[in-house]
Amino acid sequence: MEKLAFAFEKTLENKTKKEVLAEKLIEMILTGLLRDGDVLPSERELAQLFGVSRETVRGALSQLTAHGLISVSHGSKTRIRASDAILDRFRATRPDEALQELNRFDIDSVFESRIVVEAAIARRAAMRIDAEGIAKLERLLQAQSQLFDSPVHFQLSDQNFHKLISEYAGNEILLRYAEELYAYGLNIRRQVMVEEGAIERSYREHGHIVEALKRGDPDASERAMLAHLDSVYRTTKAKLNATVPQA
Repeated sequence: MEKLAFAFEKTLENKTKKEVLAEKLIEMILTGLLRDGDVLPSERELAQLFGVSRETVRGALSQLTAHGLISVSHGSKTRIRASDAILDRFRATRPDEALQELNRFDIDSVFESRIVVEAAIARRAAMRIDAEGIAKLERLLQAQSQLFDSPVHFQLSDQNFHKLISEYAGNEILLRYAEELYAYGLNIRRQVMVEEGAIERSYREHGHIVEALKRGDPDASERAMLAHLDSVYRTTKAKLNATVPQA
């Protein structure tokens, strides 16, 4: 299997790594996962989360700085700048039509689609993932075990976890569908992740998926992925319903 040094390369071969990473961070800002005033992980932590060099991270952050979406001061933390005024100006120059279209769909339709796509991904990944891929997933799990009190950092790692599995499925179309569907409702997922025990629950579910992939068992991998998606769906829908104003 072709080595995948960077999880996003195959889908956007004409773009540099720093451009792809910048777009992923921008997507997280536009979906509300990263919010105004949030502190980003360090360059070292971002490099580990996304499997890239610190030089790539610096290049991506410089693009976000140019867009006015982050503030970077020497010797201090990097913070998100995502006030309504800033986001309105950014959207006026770069409308995200795909994301706007996806978020028109209801949660049931989105998760029905995720079940079909990610079940197939889990089965294919179980038959194709190699020792290096398992090692990458286990390193992500180890990092996630230290993030139970860091919802934003965990969600960044969570996205990379699902992306890596999708890459090893070896089907670019499934990968693209999975990436678009993952972006649905990230602002709601952030609200779920701050609840007690939510991150630890997702971490345990991730562990079951990795165990099945490590055994090369397509049936068990599919079951573990579906159990995880069911948990994500139920907690997301419960939070979404709780935030809808009652008539």
